[in-house]
Amino acid sequence: MNSRRNIKELKINQQINADPIVLIDEEGRAQGQISLDQARYLAYEKELDLVLINESANPPVARLMDYGKYIYDQTKMQNKQKAKSHGAELKEVRFSIKIGEHDLAVKINKIKQFLDRGDKVKITVQLKGREMMFRDRMSGLMDKIKTETGGVFDKSVEKMGNRFFATLSKNPNK
Repeated sequence: MNSRRNIKELKINQQINADPIVLIDEEGRAQGQISLDQARYLAYEKELDLVLINESANPPVARLMDYGKYIYDQTKMQNKQKAKSHGAELKEVRFSIKIGEHDLAVKINKIKQFLDRGDKVKITVQLKGREMMFRDRMSGLMDKIKTETGGVFDKSVEKMGNRFFATLSKNPNK
């Protein structure tokens, strides 16, 4: 269990050596200060574990609970949090200078969704054959994408062969 490593291991049952302790029962009610042997006996009778919650308190605080269930719940909660977290990714959207207005609008909306989620978007425009003569259209297309999405280019447009690249990020000022 990799996720179990992140859970703070607590001292349980025979690992506890502090005497006396403040005991909290399974319902969360404080039972007051009792000896360690009495607390272990209560835990044994109720078929629960004696778990040291706060070692630094004077006297230390222990609780009666099912430690296996506690670890299971903590692991489950960590997995839920990990599933909800979303790191920034690099998405790629490809364009041609012959793209239609509706297709352009659809791709721009998709780029907006990516930027709102916190992702970066790599915009690629590929020029084929005689299209290389129309580089001004390519730069116009890149500018239009930038203005309509409200993003900013991380670097200037880069060229590699017949492809032009730019990485678009969310505008921090918005």
